[in-house]
Amino acid sequence: MSKAFNQYFSRYAEREVEVLIQHQSLLPDTFSVEHVLVIPAYQETSAFIKRFLASTLSNNPVLMVVVINEPTDSNLKSSQEKLHQYSLSCGDIFWQYENLTLIKVQQSQAWLLVVDRFTIAIDKEQGVGLARKIGADLSAYLISINKVKQPWICSSDADAHLPDDYFNTLGSRDKSTVVSCFNFTHSSDDKRIHQANFLYETALRYYVAGLQYANSPYAFFTIGSILAFKADAYVQARGFPKRSAGEDFYLLNKLAKLGNVEFIEEVIVELEARTSQRVPFGTGPAVQKILDLQGNNQDYCYYHPQVFILLKETIHSFSSLWHYRADLLSWFQQQSSIIQSALTEIGFNSFVDKQKNNNEKQFNKQLVVWFDAFKTLKFIHSLRANHYQDIPLSLALSKAPFTLK
Repeated sequence: MSKAFNQYFSRYAEREVEVLIQHQSLLPDTFSVEHVLVIPAYQETSAFIKRFLASTLSNNPVLMVVVINEPTDSNLKSSQEKLHQYSLSCGDIFWQYENLTLIKVQQSQAWLLVVDRFTIAIDKEQGVGLARKIGADLSAYLISINKVKQPWICSSDADAHLPDDYFNTLGSRDKSTVVSCFNFTHSSDDKRIHQANFLYETALRYYVAGLQYANSPYAFFTIGSILAFKADAYVQARGFPKRSAGEDFYLLNKLAKLGNVEFIEEVIVELEARTSQRVPFGTGPAVQKILDLQGNNQDYCYYHPQVFILLKETIHSFSSLWHYRADLLSWFQQQSSIIQSALTEIGFNSFVDKQKNNNEKQFNKQLVVWFDAFKTLKFIHSLRANHYQDIPLSLALSKAPFTLK
């Protein structure tokens, strides 16, 4: 086991990993899989397990880590208990300690590792981020001891329908790739929800297309249900942040600094289009907002395309920044006043001051690290707050100097 793994498991991993380490010698010899998939489940039925086990994916030696969780402010344990009971009935229990149960699924090559985080609930402020972290931490440990052969931790959700070729392309990724993002689409039998989700999905694609147009190195989707990441990079990034929302965004922001983020266009994960208030922001709340707007005959508005044009100008102008590091005012005078104010607002001056003694290669590397996905979003929000308010998404698409794939 590498030093990075050892350090992570001893300092940063969740308690479930400690339980696994204490009892790993009692894991059955027959327990060995190619792939691992992590699913956090809160207020979910057993449909996603049934769907997975009925698919051809379960014909592979695969482990599904199901983290059945509930936040401390919820009083709906019955649905979690029902899912837990169903999970334990899927096969033979081979290993069980504290809140972890390993099950060999009957007439299948699949295994389930079921984590009970509803009996002792998850802090509401840590929410789905902690649930994902528990599952990914356990997966990383099993990869480190070669119980899972592939180095990839697949992260998805109970509303995701995974295609038959889901695992197939991961082995052929470039060695420098640390994250793979699968393509995705939303669908619903409810026409209103389907259309609202289509609008939100279009907005997501518009944002990433805008970042690509601007030549941002952080132009990727940050959706927790379509991710796969390498275990060694995951532990270097110290795992999922324990947040009730946005955990996928912040993990990818860290992983992107360790290697490439690759979009797998040909593998499409189908996501159930549904409303939800289980998280403070994300797909479910966004779809509900769109439905509410439509109910009041209001447009769904999103970023003005001018923010991406200004982002492109800014990133292009960074190429000369090192030469002006000791005279930042001269560099600033070459930029528009709008760009100047947005950069100043996000702490740009302080960054340059701290890096001005670096050589050009070091300076530019640190600039990419500093002006990351989060700083880029803050830059865009500054432009939006002070100069370019959101406009109807349909109008933004027609005005944009880029097209959606």
